[in-house]
Amino acid sequence: MKWWTKTAVIAIALVGMVGLALPQSSKADRSYRVRRGDNPARIAQRHHVSVGNLLAANRLSRGDRLREGQELVIPDRGVHYVQPGETLSEIARDHEVAASALARTNRIRQTASLRVGQRLVLPGHEAHRQREAAADRWGRPRRPGVADFLRVRSEEQVRIRLVDARGRTRRAAVRRLAPLMRSRTSGETRAPHRRLLSILARISDHFGGRTVYIISGFRSAGGFTRTTSKHTAGRAIDIRLRGVPNRELRDYARSIDRVGVGFYPRSSFVHVDVREQSAYWVDDSRPGQRPTYRARGPRTDQPAAASQAPTAGDETNSEPAAGAGTDTPAASEAASGAPPEAPVPPPGAEPTAPGGALRAPRPGSPSTD
Repeated sequence: MKWWTKTAVIAIALVGMVGLALPQSSKADRSYRVRRGDNPARIAQRHHVSVGNLLAANRLSRGDRLREGQELVIPDRGVHYVQPGETLSEIARDHEVAASALARTNRIRQTASLRVGQRLVLPGHEAHRQREAAADRWGRPRRPGVADFLRVRSEEQVRIRLVDARGRTRRAAVRRLAPLMRSRTSGETRAPHRRLLSILARISDHFGGRTVYIISGFRSAGGFTRTTSKHTAGRAIDIRLRGVPNRELRDYARSIDRVGVGFYPRSSFVHVDVREQSAYWVDDSRPGQRPTYRARGPRTDQPAAASQAPTAGDETNSEPAAGAGTDTPAASEAASGAPPEAPVPPPGAEPTAPGGALRAPRPGSPSTD
């Protein structure tokens, strides 16, 4: 073997060894070159990630010093790098996801031992290419995890940081969102479910931080609202987004795991709720009317990104999955021979909020968090 052939073989081997020594990352992760005066805390704040996740992604300890020109991996949103002493169940709890779902997403056993620096993708988070496509269309959020809300009934506007850098729901955000979700009739409030805030943060970020109009949140049982309604437990909200067609909002909400989505073509909002098994339904009733659920039909519009396919049809002939009780008096009528236009409602299906088709709010500046 000639000397230049040997040199080439050695060079290729060295490159391979260097590649193995680098932190394992995905094309979805970004890179950053350290500048003079940088430190981990400053870099993490600049890129909206936690210091622990940044260090774990680059297999650094808190005492390690950074070198100018050093290239660092910036963890992608929705990715967690295992830190010393962490277990799968602890990571799942910190990110408010099921340990089984976290294991399934990463194709590992729940009892598997984790390596420091191991890259875990959180369940339900979008792939990098999907987010880039959304950013091209809707723009990037100026402050990820921060959402602008407008309560249509009273025109109150508030800006709230819903989740921290690790994607965990903030307690202060629960307290601040509760008044915006208060009953439209009695003014009664109920603390919203923490996962509902996480879902709202993802929706806001996906659509470039556009204002979230709250049509209805907490509702007491009565009228078309049954005691089993997720509205009565602070687990549901009816919303629309400024400049976003409801069909687009509906399709994205359906891509999120363990979410109930109701589409109301004759009203002005999309229903989103927290549940253990995804569901979808279409209700053709107008605001305040008795629900009119569409008949079951073949599924043709399930978004490709959906992490759990509910047994539901498309918006032209659909009915959600069968399961728990319903939210309307039409359920018992349908079960005992109701007409075709009012089939048995889906689990937790919600009627349109009274007065759901409201006028557009006046423009203004939201208060800051």
